[in-house]
Amino acid sequence: MKTHLLLALAFASASVFLHAQQSQPVTAEHAAIPGGDNAGLPRPATTRSPEILPDRRVIFRLVAPDAHEVFLYGNWPNGVENSKTVMTKDEKGVWSATVGPLKPEYWAYVFSVDGVQLLDPSNPHALRDGRRYMSTVVVPGPESNLYAVKDIPHGTLSLVWYKSPSLEITRRALVYTPPGYEAGKDRYPVFYLLHGGGGDETAWDENGRASEIFDNLIASGKAQPMIVVMSNGNATQIASQDYADDAPAAQPQQPAPGASATLGGSTVFAKSIPADLVPFIDARYRTKADRDNRAIAGLSMGGGQTYYAAFNNIDKFAYVGSFSGGWPTLPGVRTDVPVPANAAVLRGPDLNHSFDRAKFEAMMPQLNASVNEKLKLLYVAAGLNDALMTAHTDFKNMLNEKGIHYVLMEKPMYVHEWPFWRVALSDFMPRLFQPAK
Repeated sequence: MKTHLLLALAFASASVFLHAQQSQPVTAEHAAIPGGDNAGLPRPATTRSPEILPDRRVIFRLVAPDAHEVFLYGNWPNGVENSKTVMTKDEKGVWSATVGPLKPEYWAYVFSVDGVQLLDPSNPHALRDGRRYMSTVVVPGPESNLYAVKDIPHGTLSLVWYKSPSLEITRRALVYTPPGYEAGKDRYPVFYLLHGGGGDETAWDENGRASEIFDNLIASGKAQPMIVVMSNGNATQIASQDYADDAPAAQPQQPAPGASATLGGSTVFAKSIPADLVPFIDARYRTKADRDNRAIAGLSMGGGQTYYAAFNNIDKFAYVGSFSGGWPTLPGVRTDVPVPANAAVLRGPDLNHSFDRAKFEAMMPQLNASVNEKLKLLYVAAGLNDALMTAHTDFKNMLNEKGIHYVLMEKPMYVHEWPFWRVALSDFMPRLFQPAK
């Protein structure tokens, strides 16, 4: 349900790997789009943008001869505070800016033209992150290799609808089945992958390059073939925000018990995973329907939902992971803490928040040392420049004091951002469902 014509025209194929744009200039400032229902609609003048240079500098261009002021906003060097670059205009009315060198990554950007934000009309590649739309560019290199579309066997990404009696609605999920699933008879383990606050069921594929990561890890033999389920973590939404409005039936006058007004009922959705989603997937797909072949992980808000679902249903999951776990997002546990001394180098939400340990433990009664014998993997990941560092440290201390074993992945110079969550997914997935050594 796109509400802006420019977005509808510019939004396309965020899952295609971009080495460099090859679009050619349009001689007329507004050429008609030939044929079809779009005949006669204006098309913006285009030029080559973005252009990736051999040294990984990137040139961005925009044809806007009547504009007075144009800026480029990009999510480099991190995904929380965008960089702002002044663009300059040449005698032909083409504005340009050169940034970088940028490290190999999947970057997002927009233009601001006299205060109006717009996508790059020369670039068909874009993504949606909640209510934000951004043009995208992949800078090639070893660090972004997993995000490339390669000549390898590909899995299938399906949009499926399932009934959720717990939420009293029918809702949508994305399901990835590995290469060969449709032609074979084998059964597969299942990985439930949750998004963060503001996202929806498409977030991991659009922003996280999930399908490309799955394909490349499986093709290289680093990860086992598996089914991956990406559902919508907002309890009031039947589907992604660009597709459907919130379900009226899921918006009672008073929030459901445990629901969060801002996060769509964090624990309400978490309860629905083992109650509704897992049975649906096991009934519809050829799954290995036992806890040893079931994993769950999530980023930020989805990390909190993951732990709530897993440690109230330890009989359902053998692999559990959090990426930048948003522990303060769980209802009723957030506490205020002093701003860290190194706050200037931290980026993300909840800089001065952590969680009440007693309330957290009461919410997850099965999170104790007994999980050492029950889980095959407990995984904790965070960027060391994430604003959630206080909550992250408190969480590690809690696990240590309880004698709970876990695998820790921390990386410096990463904040609360998709570049880190893609790295975490790429590190977590190869650890799943491996043959016993």
